[in-house]
Amino acid sequence: MEQNIFSLLIQKKSYKKLETLLKLKKLKVFMPLSLQKNLLFIFIKDSKLLFAFKDLWACKEFNQRVAKEINHFLSVQGHACRLDGLDALEIVAYVPKDSLEKANFYAPVKKQAQFYRPSALGLFHNPIKDAHLHECFEKARSLIHYQRSFFEN
Repeated sequence: MEQNIFSLLIQKKSYKKLETLLKLKKLKVFMPLSLQKNLLFIFIKDSKLLFAFKDLWACKEFNQRVAKEINHFLSVQGHACRLDGLDALEIVAYVPKDSLEKANFYAPVKKQAQFYRPSALGLFHNPIKDAHLHECFEKARSLIHYQRSFFEN
């Protein structure tokens, strides 16, 4: 009796590891985007679910807040998402030693310049009859024009 190549692959130990890795990647959903970008990898070792991060701040934030959320989800709804057996594991985040050795703790923190660009154009009809309210809407229009002046060439 011949077996399908896919059924043979599924029986292999390497496929089981790949399947476990894909299950573990589903847990990234619980993390904010900043932590997701900082995550190096996830794996299971010695009854612990380990999350490796690039930076120490991400590790601390994960251990304080996100680990509890993931643990609660796994205990309540883990079986529904085919994450069986992970609820018994202790969830811990860490920073690999080589990342800590490469880190320069005295380097200044780089702040990324993020600007809010207003989407309002200030082009609206002001049919208000009350003089005080009419003036308030006109002030809002002038503020919108003032803010937009910074972003127009």
